[in-house]
Amino acid sequence: MRLVIKDYLLQLKEKDELDLLLCDLLFQMGYITDNKPETGNRQYGVDIRAYNDNEILLTIVKQGNLNRRNWDSDQNAVRQSLNDIQDTYMDFIKGKDRKKELHVIVATNGMIEEAVRPSWEGYVNHNTAWSGRKVQIEFWNVDKLVDDVQKYLFDEHIFGAEMQSLLRKALYFIDESDYRNEYFECIINDYLLRLKSTDTRKERKKKLSGLYLACQMIAQYAAEAGIFKIGIMVSEYLIIKYWKYMLENSKLGKLSDVDWLHKFLVMYEKWNQKYYEAVRYCCEGEDRIPCYHPTEQRLLVYEVLGYLISYAYTLSFRREYDRVAAERCYEIHTSIMHFINNYPQFAYAPYDRHIGIVSMLYRLLDRLERTEDICKLMRYQCTRLAYYYLMYHKYPTPADSIEDAIAIDMGILAEDYQTSAFWGTMLEWMACMDQSELYQFLQSFLKDDLKNVTKCVWFLRAEEESEFYDVCAMNQAGEGIALQLEKTFDKLKEKVMFLMKQYEKETFSFDEYSFAALEFIVCRYYGYLVRVKREE
Repeated sequence: MRLVIKDYLLQLKEKDELDLLLCDLLFQMGYITDNKPETGNRQYGVDIRAYNDNEILLTIVKQGNLNRRNWDSDQNAVRQSLNDIQDTYMDFIKGKDRKKELHVIVATNGMIEEAVRPSWEGYVNHNTAWSGRKVQIEFWNVDKLVDDVQKYLFDEHIFGAEMQSLLRKALYFIDESDYRNEYFECIINDYLLRLKSTDTRKERKKKLSGLYLACQMIAQYAAEAGIFKIGIMVSEYLIIKYWKYMLENSKLGKLSDVDWLHKFLVMYEKWNQKYYEAVRYCCEGEDRIPCYHPTEQRLLVYEVLGYLISYAYTLSFRREYDRVAAERCYEIHTSIMHFINNYPQFAYAPYDRHIGIVSMLYRLLDRLERTEDICKLMRYQCTRLAYYYLMYHKYPTPADSIEDAIAIDMGILAEDYQTSAFWGTMLEWMACMDQSELYQFLQSFLKDDLKNVTKCVWFLRAEEESEFYDVCAMNQAGEGIALQLEKTFDKLKEKVMFLMKQYEKETFSFDEYSFAALEFIVCRYYGYLVRVKREE
């Protein structure tokens, strides 16, 4: 376990990774941190200031080994930071704080190189007092950090045989094509089960810090292998299960619990941004996704769309007050539209449940006020799918089976076309978007050629919300309803709107607490259907 933790620490960058981990570590060690490491703000040598009743601890954070270059070479060198603390920061320590012991820590996820050790030891020996005040200067290397992380951040049960085995599997099999989510799912579930109402604040933070660190370790290892989607999936599942925990334990309105949710969301956005930067090249040019098999390529197209749409939708809620989020949202939206235009394979969804991704796309476009794009995409996809069925008897497979999808694509009947959430949900969207001409164009096809196919939709009641955050919710909860075709579009719209009205007052916790993006995160992870609705 020490080797796993050490390998993880060695991968951390100085800013926003190693420094934030040290903040959590110092809290668990009994210190209170009263500043947040920030890039760009002058901090007079101090990255983290922490204190307790008897001590003030000033920390300088650096990545890698302490060597000649980062010891005394420029204004960001360790020696310059130490001098800044001595010359300037000491004046900020006033009142009763001046009576406390003063410790200055240089913390790195490396070691001291022998070439610089004499200079370091000489500096420490000559700086035992600053302005007549005792000061103790220490170096925390990666081995000390490993010991402290193991002692203070991981709950003791992580070192049990079963949990260690799961964590090793979650890391070891990262580059396997059939990576199993159950490895990290079991770790997350186990941690959350161990949260008790009787936990002290420190016990609770230790458990959640251990959970967060375990998830970050898995995501970081995957990133080193160039597989950013594992980081997304880990953070998605963490957010889903943590929200369910808060919902069931009446903690959605408690600031200390919501703070952890924000931390998990930062993790979610970090790995989504990494993923977007990695796939952007494929989105914005033709034939950049390798085509080993047409069906596999279409599956990959929908996989990429699922991640990008969910991420852009999450960012869209911060557009008005966060310029960076707004720019990223529109940038991703542009890449999505290029992607769809560059890959006409989008029209032929491999699985019937991919209507969930399509619905997510429509809602994102509606939120960005691109309603005309929704109508164009709807007409394009519906007419192409009708053509594929009439000419080649091809259709999205109702089973989430690549074997069935390949068989249908090759003209080998895998199963009878009996049920379709795709066409049921698409009828809902036609009614919502007033697509009367499209309905009239498809009417005979839907009525005659698909007469034996049930066009179904799915609705969930608020009283069953807890089930939504678990696998197989569409089989175990909610209500499946078959839509009947009508002679006129007006009649169809009337019936669809009446049906949707029966569920419009079903308010879920993510609606009440302004976290609408959670619906997309859940539906992307489990493959569920988002609600068909117009965005406000």
